[in-house]
Amino acid sequence: MEELVRQRSERAKWLLANVKHGSMATVNDDGSPHNSPYFFMASKDLTKLYWGSHPESRHSRNVLRTGHLFVVLYEANVSGGLYIKATNGRIAEDKELTLALHRHNQLRSERYGKSLLPRGYYEGESEQRMWVADIQQLWVNGSSKDLSGAIIRDYRFEIKRSDLL
Repeated sequence: MEELVRQRSERAKWLLANVKHGSMATVNDDGSPHNSPYFFMASKDLTKLYWGSHPESRHSRNVLRTGHLFVVLYEANVSGGLYIKATNGRIAEDKELTLALHRHNQLRSERYGKSLLPRGYYEGESEQRMWVADIQQLWVNGSSKDLSGAIIRDYRFEIKRSDLL
C-alpha cells in the first residue's frame, strides 16, 4: 500500500499543477447533496482553497450557511484523484482578498495566458466575490479489484500537505 500511496501522491501533485477545474460538493439546507464544477485554485502552501462565485449561487449559499465544502480533483479517464476537505468557507476580504486575487491572477496569466483581473472584479458593486476556505484534510484514493479487474472497494488514504509540496 505504501507504494500505491506514493504513486497516488505523485499523481495528486500533477493534478494540482495541471487540472483547471475541480468538483465542489456542499450540502443544501434540506440535507441533500449539491455538486458544482469550478475553476480550481489553492494557495501554494495548500492551506487555502479559493474560488470566485456569486453570493446567491447555491454552493455559495451552502458554504455561507455551513462553512463546509469538499473538493475532488481528477481526470475522467485516468486513475487517481485528490480529495480535499475544507472548512470556514467565507467571502475573502482585505488581506485574504489580496492573497486570493494574486493567486487567481497568477494562474490566469501563467497557466492560461489570460489578462489580470482588477480587485474591483470581486468587491464593491461587482456581482462576483472571491471566496476562501481552510484546507483541513487531504486524501488520495486506491481500490481493490476482483479477478476480472472490476473495482469492488474504494479506499482513501490521508496524506500530509507536505507530501504534495
